[in-house]
Amino acid sequence: MNTRLRIGKTYKSQLSYVMLVPAFFIGFCFLYNPFGMQAFYQTGGMTFGFHFVMLTTILMAILALTRLVFSALYKHIPFKWWHYTLWCFGEVLVFSFFMALYTTLFYAGKYNYFMVLSLCLQYAYLILVYPYLFLILAQIILNKDTDLNAEPSDSLVKFYDEHKRLKLTIDPAAVISIQADANYVVIRYMDTDRVKEFMLRASMKSVENTVAQHGLVRCHRSYFVNPKYVKLLSKNKDGMITAELLHPEVPSIPVSKQFYQQLSELL
Repeated sequence: MNTRLRIGKTYKSQLSYVMLVPAFFIGFCFLYNPFGMQAFYQTGGMTFGFHFVMLTTILMAILALTRLVFSALYKHIPFKWWHYTLWCFGEVLVFSFFMALYTTLFYAGKYNYFMVLSLCLQYAYLILVYPYLFLILAQIILNKDTDLNAEPSDSLVKFYDEHKRLKLTIDPAAVISIQADANYVVIRYMDTDRVKEFMLRASMKSVENTVAQHGLVRCHRSYFVNPKYVKLLSKNKDGMITAELLHPEVPSIPVSKQFYQQLSELL
């Protein structure tokens, strides 16, 4: 739960939630009549089918909006699984509020809003827990399958010191940045949820070809950076450009004007 979330960052990748969760909701309500909902929604001169279609439309609209916001935030914020779990709970909570509002309007004062809300919370959470769990477990299995099928030897980046001795082997996706420091280079990388540093006695030139093959780019004569960890590029009033990284404990790094265009196109 405390590991970093790995799902698609595009809005298109979130459409499975927008389509499948409402489809499950209406199908489950029609087939199994959970909690006697069909009898409860025989109100306002409308059939329970009409109400379920309307509630499904409301749910789809809420998910379409919340998943749009999520996909925008996920590109810049390092979500973890527990963050994502809270997000999913929040989506169901928002739906419960609107479900209660819709139900109260059709009961025309027979029940107050908060009485109906308690029922809607029960309906929403106990029904929607199934599609959410299914989709989350499917994503976890997909991630595990990707990890098992990865090529461990070729996909790792190997760092050698000035005497050609292997000092560090690491997943390039974990490398945040590389900084020149006198006769050393400082490799900053993620180890589970912590940022760590490794001092390697080598020159920037000696590691340039290696890191370039694994997706890191030069942004300054003294820095390489992994574009996946760049949150934004900013320019101050003096024209100095810096790259702010996703992890607040890692300081911003300078970006030379000659490398700015290349880096910005990768974000």
